[in-house]
Amino acid sequence: MNPDLEVHTEELRRTASALTTTAVETAATATATPPAERTPRWRTTDAAALAVEAVQQQLRHLGAGVEETARLVTAAAAAYAEADARAAVRLRLTR
Repeated sequence: MNPDLEVHTEELRRTASALTTTAVETAATATATPPAERTPRWRTTDAAALAVEAVQQQLRHLGAGVEETARLVTAAAAAYAEADARAAVRLRLTR
C-alpha cells in the first residue's frame, strides 16, 4: 500500500510535549521579569513601568498561544491515530 499521507503520531506527541514545555517557560518568564525601578523618580519611570507591563502581557499571551498550539498538535495526533485504527478495522473486515 502506498499511502498518500504518512503521519508519525509519536513525533507529533513529542513535539506537542516540547511545545508545552516552551509555553510554560515563556509564561514563567513573564512572572520572572524584574519590576521597573520606581526610584529615583525620572521622567522615564512611568514609561519604563508601562514597557515592563507590556512585555509581561506579551509573554503571557505568547505562552498561551504556544500552549494552544501544543493542544492542537496533540489533538491532531489523536485524530490521526483514531483514523488509522478505523482504517485497520475496515481492512480486516474486507478480508
